[in-house]
Amino acid sequence: MPNNYHSHCDYCDGKTSAEEIAKAAHDYGIGSLGFSSHAPLPFYTPWNMDADRLGSYQTTVSGLADKYKGKMEVLCGLEIDYIEAVCAPTDRLFSTGSLDYRIAAIHLLSAPNNRNATKSDPKLEDYFIVDDSAQNFAANFKKYYADKPWQMAEDYYHALASCIRNGGFDILAHFDLLRKNNRDGQYFDESSEHYRSLAMLAVDALVGTDIIVEINTGAMARYGFKSPYPEGWILKELYSRKIDICVNSDAHSPDQLLAFRDEGLKAAREAGFNKLVKPGKSGRSYTGLE
Repeated sequence: MPNNYHSHCDYCDGKTSAEEIAKAAHDYGIGSLGFSSHAPLPFYTPWNMDADRLGSYQTTVSGLADKYKGKMEVLCGLEIDYIEAVCAPTDRLFSTGSLDYRIAAIHLLSAPNNRNATKSDPKLEDYFIVDDSAQNFAANFKKYYADKPWQMAEDYYHALASCIRNGGFDILAHFDLLRKNNRDGQYFDESSEHYRSLAMLAVDALVGTDIIVEINTGAMARYGFKSPYPEGWILKELYSRKIDICVNSDAHSPDQLLAFRDEGLKAAREAGFNKLVKPGKSGRSYTGLE
Protein backbone atom coordinates (compact mmCIF):
# COMPACT_ATOMS: atom_id res chain seq x y z
CA MET A 1 0.00 0.00 0.00
CA PRO A 2 1.32 3.48 -0.82
CA ASN A 3 1.87 6.01 1.96
CA ASN A 4 2.10 9.80 1.90
CA TYR A 5 3.32 11.96 4.77
CA HIS A 6 3.32 15.39 3.12
CA SER A 7 -0.17 16.77 2.53
CA HIS A 8 -1.87 20.10 3.08
CA CYS A 9 -5.48 20.92 3.82
CA ASP A 10 -7.34 24.18 4.33
CA TYR A 11 -5.79 24.78 7.74
CA CYS A 12 -2.95 26.28 5.68
CA ASP A 13 -2.71 26.68 1.90
CA GLY A 14 -4.36 23.40 0.95
CA LYS A 15 -7.37 23.61 -1.35
CA THR A 16 -9.79 21.33 0.53
CA SER A 17 -10.69 20.18 4.03
CA ALA A 18 -8.84 17.52 5.97
CA GLU A 19 -11.98 15.38 5.75
CA GLU A 20 -11.90 15.51 1.93
CA ILE A 21 -8.19 14.71 1.84
CA ALA A 22 -8.69 11.71 4.12
CA LYS A 23 -11.65 10.38 2.13
CA ALA A 24 -9.72 10.60 -1.13
CA ALA A 25 -6.68 8.93 0.44
CA HIS A 26 -8.84 6.03 1.63
CA ASP A 27 -10.47 5.74 -1.79
CA TYR A 28 -6.99 5.62 -3.41
CA GLY A 29 -5.98 2.76 -1.14
CA ILE A 30 -3.37 4.73 0.80
CA GLY A 31 -2.22 2.81 3.85
CA SER A 32 -0.82 5.67 5.91
CA LEU A 33 -1.77 9.33 5.43
CA GLY A 34 0.14 12.09 7.16
CA PHE A 35 -1.19 15.63 7.43
CA SER A 36 1.58 18.25 7.46
CA SER A 37 0.04 21.71 7.40
CA HIS A 38 2.45 24.65 7.33
CA ALA A 39 3.16 25.41 10.99
CA PRO A 40 2.58 28.87 12.50
CA LEU A 41 5.36 31.42 12.12
CA PRO A 42 6.09 34.40 14.39
CA PHE A 43 4.73 36.64 11.61
CA TYR A 44 1.90 36.47 9.07
CA THR A 45 2.17 34.74 5.69
CA PRO A 46 -0.69 33.81 3.36
CA TRP A 47 0.25 30.12 3.48
CA ASN A 48 1.06 29.30 7.11
CA MET A 49 -1.50 28.23 9.70
CA ASP A 50 -2.50 30.81 12.31
CA ALA A 51 -1.23 29.85 15.75
CA ASP A 52 -4.72 29.99 17.24
CA ARG A 53 -5.84 27.19 14.88
CA LEU A 54 -3.15 24.72 15.89
CA GLY A 55 -5.26 23.07 18.57
CA SER A 56 -8.25 22.72 16.24
CA TYR A 57 -6.00 21.22 13.56
CA GLN A 58 -4.67 18.56 15.90
CA THR A 59 -8.18 17.76 17.14
CA THR A 60 -9.48 17.45 13.56
CA VAL A 61 -6.70 15.09 12.49
CA SER A 62 -7.08 13.05 15.67
CA GLY A 63 -10.78 12.66 14.88
CA LEU A 64 -9.95 11.41 11.39
CA ALA A 65 -7.46 8.94 12.87
CA ASP A 66 -10.30 7.53 14.98
CA LYS A 67 -12.70 7.49 12.03
CA TYR A 68 -10.35 5.48 9.80
CA LYS A 69 -8.84 3.28 12.49
CA GLY A 70 -8.37 -0.22 11.12
CA LYS A 71 -8.83 1.02 7.55
CA MET A 72 -6.08 3.62 7.10
CA GLU A 73 -3.54 5.08 9.48
CA VAL A 74 -3.92 8.86 9.82
CA LEU A 75 -1.01 10.78 11.34
CA CYS A 76 -0.77 14.36 12.56
CA GLY A 77 2.35 16.24 11.52
CA LEU A 78 3.47 19.76 10.72
CA GLU A 79 5.76 21.25 8.10
CA ILE A 80 7.86 23.60 10.19
CA ASP A 81 10.01 26.41 8.80
CA TYR A 82 13.57 26.79 9.95
CA ILE A 83 14.86 30.36 10.11
CA GLU A 84 17.99 30.67 12.21
CA ALA A 85 17.40 32.57 15.47
CA VAL A 86 13.72 33.06 14.56
CA CYS A 87 11.92 29.70 14.40
CA ALA A 88 12.73 26.00 14.23
CA PRO A 89 11.18 22.56 14.73
CA THR A 90 12.73 22.57 18.20
CA ASP A 91 10.54 25.50 19.33
CA ARG A 92 8.43 24.72 22.38
CA LEU A 93 5.24 25.39 20.42
CA PHE A 94 5.91 22.19 18.46
CA SER A 95 7.25 20.03 21.28
CA THR A 96 3.91 19.56 22.99
CA GLY A 97 0.55 18.28 21.83
CA SER A 98 -0.25 15.23 19.74
CA LEU A 99 2.18 15.46 16.81
CA ASP A 100 3.20 12.12 15.34
CA TYR A 101 6.06 13.56 13.29
CA ARG A 102 7.64 16.83 12.15
CA ILE A 103 8.80 17.91 8.71
CA ALA A 104 11.42 20.65 8.41
CA ALA A 105 11.74 22.99 5.44
CA ILE A 106 13.56 26.08 4.22
CA HIS A 107 11.08 28.36 2.49
CA LEU A 108 12.50 31.71 3.63
CA LEU A 109 15.99 33.18 3.68
CA SER A 110 16.93 36.27 5.66
CA ALA A 111 17.17 39.06 3.09
CA PRO A 112 20.81 40.16 2.83
CA ASN A 113 20.15 43.79 3.78
CA ASN A 114 18.09 42.73 6.82
CA ARG A 115 20.53 40.29 8.40
CA ASN A 116 21.62 42.70 11.11
CA ALA A 117 18.08 43.82 11.91
CA THR A 118 16.43 42.86 15.17
CA LYS A 119 14.59 39.54 15.19
CA SER A 120 12.25 40.65 17.97
CA ASP A 121 9.59 41.71 15.47
CA PRO A 122 10.16 39.79 12.22
CA LYS A 123 7.96 40.40 9.18
CA LEU A 124 7.55 38.54 5.91
CA GLU A 125 9.22 41.36 3.99
CA ASP A 126 12.43 40.66 5.93
CA TYR A 127 12.82 37.42 3.97
CA PHE A 128 13.59 36.15 0.50
CA ILE A 129 10.91 33.60 -0.45
CA VAL A 130 12.65 30.60 -2.02
CA ASP A 131 9.56 29.16 -3.70
CA ASP A 132 7.88 32.42 -4.67
CA SER A 133 6.19 32.93 -8.03
CA ALA A 134 8.64 33.28 -10.91
CA GLN A 135 7.84 36.99 -11.26
CA ASN A 136 8.32 37.80 -7.57
CA PHE A 137 11.40 35.60 -7.35
CA ALA A 138 13.01 37.46 -10.25
CA ALA A 139 12.23 40.85 -8.73
CA ASN A 140 13.58 39.90 -5.30
CA PHE A 141 16.63 38.23 -6.79
CA LYS A 142 17.41 41.47 -8.59
CA LYS A 143 16.86 43.42 -5.37
CA TYR A 144 18.96 41.23 -3.06
CA TYR A 145 21.32 39.05 -5.10
CA ALA A 146 21.86 40.59 -8.54
CA ASP A 147 25.47 41.57 -7.86
CA LYS A 148 26.30 38.25 -6.14
CA PRO A 149 24.23 35.51 -7.80
CA TRP A 150 25.93 32.60 -6.02
CA GLN A 151 25.10 34.07 -2.62
CA MET A 152 21.50 32.89 -2.90
CA ALA A 153 22.50 29.23 -3.32
CA GLU A 154 25.11 29.61 -0.59
CA ASP A 155 22.54 31.10 1.78
CA TYR A 156 20.05 28.32 1.02
CA TYR A 157 22.36 25.37 1.58
CA HIS A 158 24.04 26.90 4.64
CA ALA A 159 20.54 27.35 6.10
CA LEU A 160 19.60 23.77 5.18
CA ALA A 161 22.74 22.39 6.83
CA SER A 162 22.08 24.51 9.92
CA CYS A 163 18.51 23.20 10.06
CA ILE A 164 19.77 19.61 9.96
CA ARG A 165 22.31 20.23 12.71
CA ASN A 166 19.67 21.93 14.84
CA GLY A 167 17.45 18.81 14.54
CA GLY A 168 14.15 18.25 16.29
CA PHE A 169 12.36 16.82 13.25
CA ASP A 170 11.79 13.54 11.43
CA ILE A 171 11.57 14.33 7.70
CA LEU A 172 13.49 16.86 5.59
CA ALA A 173 11.26 18.42 2.92
CA HIS A 174 12.12 19.14 -0.73
CA PHE A 175 15.91 19.10 -0.29
CA ASP A 176 16.74 21.26 -3.33
CA LEU A 177 13.65 23.47 -3.43
CA LEU A 178 15.87 26.23 -4.81
CA ARG A 179 15.60 24.47 -8.18
CA LYS A 180 11.98 25.53 -8.54
CA ASN A 181 12.82 28.94 -9.99
CA ASN A 182 16.10 28.00 -11.65
CA ARG A 183 14.68 26.83 -14.97
CA ASP A 184 17.42 26.43 -17.57
CA GLY A 185 20.02 27.49 -15.00
CA GLN A 186 19.02 31.13 -15.17
CA TYR A 187 20.35 31.95 -11.69
CA PHE A 188 23.03 29.33 -11.03
CA ASP A 189 24.55 26.31 -12.75
CA GLU A 190 23.26 23.16 -11.04
CA SER A 191 25.94 21.05 -12.74
CA SER A 192 28.83 23.17 -11.47
CA GLU A 193 31.26 21.95 -8.82
CA HIS A 194 30.42 24.97 -6.67
CA TYR A 195 26.71 24.20 -6.60
CA ARG A 196 27.35 20.54 -5.85
CA SER A 197 29.74 21.41 -3.04
CA LEU A 198 27.04 23.58 -1.48
CA ALA A 199 24.41 20.83 -1.68
CA MET A 200 26.91 18.42 -0.15
CA LEU A 201 27.06 20.59 2.98
CA ALA A 202 23.52 19.44 3.71
CA VAL A 203 24.10 15.85 2.57
CA ASP A 204 27.08 15.50 4.90
CA ALA A 205 25.18 17.10 7.78
CA LEU A 206 22.64 14.26 7.55
CA VAL A 207 25.23 11.58 8.29
CA GLY A 208 24.74 10.12 11.75
CA THR A 209 21.25 11.54 12.15
CA ASP A 210 18.00 9.61 11.95
CA ILE A 211 16.46 12.20 9.62
CA ILE A 212 14.44 10.86 6.69
CA VAL A 213 14.80 12.69 3.37
CA GLU A 214 11.67 12.79 1.27
CA ILE A 215 11.53 12.31 -2.46
CA ASN A 216 9.01 15.06 -3.17
CA THR A 217 6.97 14.88 -6.39
CA GLY A 218 5.02 18.09 -5.76
CA ALA A 219 6.87 20.18 -8.34
CA MET A 220 6.06 17.57 -10.99
CA ALA A 221 2.35 17.78 -10.21
CA ARG A 222 2.07 21.54 -9.79
CA TYR A 223 4.84 23.09 -11.89
CA GLY A 224 5.57 20.61 -14.68
CA PHE A 225 8.97 19.50 -13.41
CA LYS A 226 10.47 16.46 -15.11
CA SER A 227 12.02 15.08 -11.91
CA PRO A 228 11.28 15.17 -8.18
CA TYR A 229 13.23 16.81 -5.38
CA PRO A 230 16.04 16.02 -4.75
CA GLU A 231 17.91 15.64 -8.02
CA GLY A 232 19.15 12.16 -8.90
CA TRP A 233 22.81 12.76 -8.10
CA ILE A 234 21.86 13.95 -4.60
CA LEU A 235 19.79 10.81 -4.06
CA LYS A 236 22.82 8.69 -4.99
CA GLU A 237 24.92 10.57 -2.43
CA LEU A 238 22.23 9.96 0.19
CA TYR A 239 22.12 6.27 -0.65
CA SER A 240 25.89 5.95 -0.33
CA ARG A 241 25.63 7.43 3.17
CA LYS A 242 22.76 5.16 4.22
CA ILE A 243 20.26 8.02 4.66
CA ASP A 244 16.66 6.80 4.82
CA ILE A 245 14.03 8.07 2.39
CA CYS A 246 10.28 8.20 1.87
CA VAL A 247 8.23 9.28 -1.16
CA ASN A 248 5.76 12.14 -0.64
CA SER A 249 3.59 14.12 -3.03
CA ASP A 250 3.33 17.45 -1.14
CA ALA A 251 -0.37 17.33 -2.01
CA HIS A 252 -2.44 20.51 -1.80
CA SER A 253 -5.58 18.87 -3.20
CA PRO A 254 -6.98 15.32 -3.21
CA ASP A 255 -6.00 14.61 -6.82
CA GLN A 256 -2.32 15.19 -5.94
CA LEU A 257 -2.10 12.56 -3.18
CA LEU A 258 -0.42 9.97 -5.41
CA ALA A 259 0.68 12.29 -8.20
CA PHE A 260 3.85 11.10 -9.97
CA ARG A 261 4.49 8.51 -7.28
CA ASP A 262 5.79 6.04 -9.87
CA GLU A 263 8.37 8.62 -10.95
CA GLY A 264 9.40 9.12 -7.32
CA LEU A 265 9.82 5.38 -6.85
CA LYS A 266 11.80 5.17 -10.08
CA ALA A 267 14.15 7.89 -8.85
CA ALA A 268 14.65 5.94 -5.63
CA ARG A 269 15.48 2.74 -7.52
CA GLU A 270 17.88 4.48 -9.88
CA ALA A 271 19.77 5.87 -6.87
CA GLY A 272 20.09 2.35 -5.42
CA PHE A 273 17.34 2.33 -2.78
CA ASN A 274 15.18 -0.76 -2.29
CA LYS A 275 13.14 0.31 0.73
CA LEU A 276 11.23 3.26 2.17
CA VAL A 277 10.79 4.36 5.77
CA LYS A 278 7.29 4.25 7.18
CA PRO A 279 6.84 6.54 10.22
CA GLY A 280 3.93 5.63 12.48
CA LYS A 281 2.44 6.09 15.92
CA SER A 282 4.34 3.05 17.16
CA GLY A 283 7.64 4.09 15.60
CA ARG A 284 9.36 3.56 12.28
CA SER A 285 9.32 0.54 10.05
CA TYR A 286 10.49 -0.25 6.53
CA THR A 287 8.57 -1.23 3.44
CA GLY A 288 9.82 -2.32 0.04
CA LEU A 289 9.45 -0.10 -3.00
CA GLU A 290 5.98 -0.93 -4.28
